[in-house]
Amino acid sequence: MPVEDTIEIIDVTQEIDSATMIVNLKINGAVQKTAIDLETLIGTMRTSGATDDAIRQVLMEDLEKGGRIFGSLRTQFRATGDFAVGRMSNIGSISAMSESGVKEYVWQTAGNKICPDCKSRSGRIATWNEWETIGVPQSGFSVCGSHCKCSLVITGTQQAPMKLPV
Repeated sequence: MPVEDTIEIIDVTQEIDSATMIVNLKINGAVQKTAIDLETLIGTMRTSGATDDAIRQVLMEDLEKGGRIFGSLRTQFRATGDFAVGRMSNIGSISAMSESGVKEYVWQTAGNKICPDCKSRSGRIATWNEWETIGVPQSGFSVCGSHCKCSLVITGTQQAPMKLPV
C-alpha cells in the first residue's frame, strides 16, 4: 500500500499525556511564582518595619480582593484550565477525524487578536504528523501560547472542528 494511502491514527494516550504534562508544568510554575512573590513581599515589608499583623492584613486583603499576588495566581489557574479544555477538545476532534479517514487538516484562526505565528499558518494544509512537528493549535508553540483559539479542520471546510459524540 502506498504511503499516501495510509491513514495517520492519532495516539490519543500520548497526546493526553503530553497535554497533562503541560498543565502540570503551568500549575507548578504558577505556584512557584506565587511563592516567590509572597516571599519578596513579606521580606520587603519586614525590612521596611511592618509588623507580622500588618503583613498578615495585607496578604488577607490581597487574597480576598484578588490583588496582585493571589489575583495573578487565580488568573494563571484560569488560563491553564482554559488551555486544558481547549487542548483536550482538539485531541478528541483530531482523533475522531483521523479515525474516520481524514488525512489532511487546514489551520483555521479564530478571534480578533491573531498572533503572527498563527496568522502565518492560516489556511495552510498539512498532515497531522506535519502539524505535530511544527506545532498544533493550543500546544504552546506560538506567541499566543495557551491563549490560542485556533483549530485544525478538515481540508475544504471553514467551520469548527468535528465534535465527538456525547
